Amino acid sequence: MKDQKNLETASYIVSQTQIFLDLKMISYDLWATTAHILMLNKQNIINNKNTAKILKALKEIEKDVQGGKFNIDPKKGAQLTLEAKIIEKIGDVGYSVHTGRSRNDQIMVIEMLYLKNEIIGLMKSFIPILAELFKLAKNNIKTVMPGYTHMQPAKPTTFGQWALAYLNGFLKSLKTLEYYFDLYDSNPLGSCESYGTSWPLDREFTTKLLGFSKAWEIPQDAVSSRGFVQLGYLNGMAEVCLVVSKLAQDLILFDTFEYGMIALGDEVAQRLHPITGSSVMAQKKNPDVLELIRSTAPQVAGYVNIVFNILDSLPMGYNRDSREVKEYIDLGLTKTKAMIKVLEKVLTTLKIDKEKMLSQVENNYSLTTDLADFISQKSGVGYRLIYKIVGQVVDEAINKGKLLKEISADEIINKALMNKVKLQLTNEEIKKAIDPKLVIEKRNHIGGSSTSSMNKSLINAQNAIKDINQSIKKKLLVFTKAKEKTDLIVNNLLEKYGS
Repeated sequence: MKDQKNLETASYIVSQTQIFLDLKMISYDLWATTAHILMLNKQNIINNKNTAKILKALKEIEKDVQGGKFNIDPKKGAQLTLEAKIIEKIGDVGYSVHTGRSRNDQIMVIEMLYLKNEIIGLMKSFIPILAELFKLAKNNIKTVMPGYTHMQPAKPTTFGQWALAYLNGFLKSLKTLEYYFDLYDSNPLGSCESYGTSWPLDREFTTKLLGFSKAWEIPQDAVSSRGFVQLGYLNGMAEVCLVVSKLAQDLILFDTFEYGMIALGDEVAQRLHPITGSSVMAQKKNPDVLELIRSTAPQVAGYVNIVFNILDSLPMGYNRDSREVKEYIDLGLTKTKAMIKVLEKVLTTLKIDKEKMLSQVENNYSLTTDLADFISQKSGVGYRLIYKIVGQVVDEAINKGKLLKEISADEIINKALMNKVKLQLTNEEIKKAIDPKLVIEKRNHIGGSSTSSMNKSLINAQNAIKDINQSIKKKLLVFTKAKEKTDLIVNNLLEKYGS
């Protein structure tokens, strides 16, 4: 009965979910353990012969991992299972593996190595989305579309500028992810349980072998920060997903019958489809994919809150509570990576109705401000007064069901006189002032929608994409080079002392 209760307790502490997650990270445990053993050998704590035995055992276990033959004993957990397997292969020499190391810094370095690789991969997977938005921006510089504030027609813009706005939003949010990557690019190995050790460890050596930029200096800070790394990455992912949710919401609206400005490709939405079509309404082509993309942000934000609450008020040193964050960072990564993959497909198959976009601009009064701008610029009368005059004329026109292009110069001149303002204005001038394509070209300021301004913004965006791509490649290179260096030292040692 007692054994049964102990087993139940053990299975609660080392749950199947935790075992599943630890199995995903076991290769990083082998790498970090190898680096630790090489350091102990360098410091003459373990002799060459015994080091070779340990390294040989680790290589054999690595083959088991790669072949799917490594199983975690739920009574021991991942780290003690690994230690037991080493001892099983080489006897008492295996007990030296844990010298100068606790499960605390062992687990933390494993998780950090795993997350570094995952975040590099996640950022890399986002590059095609940046490239597609750049392509949409470049190909739609002159594609006039309505802009909105408060969900009401505001001023005309271009679909190119819309795409560029989201591109820049993603660039900033990816910088947030990169910030946390660099912030936590520190090696916790050697912190031991939380308070260091009397063993003469060379923490700089393991730092280089594991590809970290520096050692995490204060042991208590390192181990007590377990979970903060995941919290940071989740914050970065939440920001990325937040921008995605806004983009998805825009496209859902633009895809409605009433807006009709874009259509989703058949690759992501079809009529009469068992998933994206209605089971009873044959005309429907549902944007299920965009709705699920939109739902990712609140879920990832929820994981941020959960992790924050788990870590809240934990005292200094290791606390088992922080183990739970593994589940939520895994969920965040899974959700975000799936969303990225589908978003790329949405953007690459998007269909744009340029005529519908232009028609909406011409019919929704969003050129009112540009008309007022022109009159103020020509007459020298303060904008706010012209705003009032034009606004009164437009208000009457809307109430009468007249379009903006049907307003005459006389109507504006007469309304101006009622406000004690003299204006000279012709119908031809109004026509030019509210020509959407001419209006777009007048915005020549930094970030404006004119062709010249957009071309400059596109160059800036292209350079930014190039910079982040290079940064990702550099991080990946450091990571892979470190592993290669570790493997090289191992092979040299085995060649000399492994027989």
